[in-house]
Amino acid sequence: MENQFTRKPVGNFFIKKPLQVRLILKIVVAVIFATVISSGTLLLVYYMTYKSVILYQMDRLTNLSKENIIFIILPSLLISAFVNFIMAFGIGLYASRKYAVPVYKLENWARLLRDGKITAKLQFREKEELKELADQCNNLSGDLLAKLLEIKKQTELLSSAKPDGDEMKKIKGILESFELDGSTIEIHTTCYTIADPKTPGQNT
Repeated sequence: MENQFTRKPVGNFFIKKPLQVRLILKIVVAVIFATVISSGTLLLVYYMTYKSVILYQMDRLTNLSKENIIFIILPSLLISAFVNFIMAFGIGLYASRKYAVPVYKLENWARLLRDGKITAKLQFREKEELKELADQCNNLSGDLLAKLLEIKKQTELLSSAKPDGDEMKKIKGILESFELDGSTIEIHTTCYTIADPKTPGQNT
C-alpha cells in the first residue's frame, strides 16, 4: 500500500480502459447515426414534396441544368459528420472518465472491505453528484466497524470467563481477519493512502 500519490493525468486517463472505450464508441455511434438519420430525413422530405431528388438550376446565361440533390448536400453532410465525430469523441473522452473513476473507486473500496480493511473510506472530487453515494458507503463501513468493535469487546469479556473454548477461538480468529484499529484508508485513482488524522485527506 502506498503512502504517497503522484498524479499523472495523461497516463492515468484510461483508468478502466475497456469500460471507457465502450462508452466512447456508444456516444460516437449515436451521434453519427443521428447525423445520418437527419440527412436522410431531409432527403425524404424533399422527395415527398417534389417527387424527385433532382434539383433544377439556372446559370447566368439562362441555361437550365439539373443536378442530383444528393451530390449538392454531400459535402455539407461529410463536413457535418466529421465535426460531429470530433465533438462526440471529445465528449466521450470526458464523460467516460467521469463515469469510470467512481466505478473504479467503488470496486477498490469493496475489495478493501472484503480483505478486512473496514476503515476504507470513499472520497470523490465530484462532491455534489456523488456525495450521497459516498456518504452511504462510508456510513456502511462505519456501521460495520462499530458493530465489529462491539463484538470484539464482548468476545474479550466472554473469553476471560472461558478462555479455552473452541467457539471463542473461532470468533477471535474471524475478528483478527479484520483491521479494526488501523488508520483511515483513502481510495485514489491509482493507489490507496493511509490518511494522517492530523491533516485532511487528499481528494483525487
